[in-house]
Amino acid sequence: MNTFSDKLAMLFSSLCVIHCLLTPILLISIPALASVSILNDETFHQILLFFVLPIGAFALSVGYLHHRNKWVVLAGATGLTLLGSPLLVEWVGLGHEVLGEYGEVVITVIASFIIVSAHIANYRLRETTQGLTCEERETAQSHTY
Repeated sequence: MNTFSDKLAMLFSSLCVIHCLLTPILLISIPALASVSILNDETFHQILLFFVLPIGAFALSVGYLHHRNKWVVLAGATGLTLLGSPLLVEWVGLGHEVLGEYGEVVITVIASFIIVSAHIANYRLRETTQGLTCEERETAQSHTY
């Protein structure tokens, strides 16, 4: 379950990027898709965020308890915070006025890259320290990816 949560978090973060980058292309190439509200609606981002944040936080927390590498968790938390920031700006009522037309896409892509990178490092560290004794694990904790 531990490594599965990292894989699931990577999948959902990647879906955010795919949605942000492919939706405009699909809407331009196939105008009939404009009527499909899930493609161009902020609701899709909110649904993905509903899954990304708790699964990502869970996977990083469990990973930290296993490998104790604070940099992986810090990177993941930074990515999760960035990913949620456009929604927070929207809730405050500033919306696209602050971020601009492409600001949300840029933030989402950068945040998703950070999140996926953190989960890859988290996954590798857990795999590396799996089955090690306490002393061996302490030595491995200083190794970062």
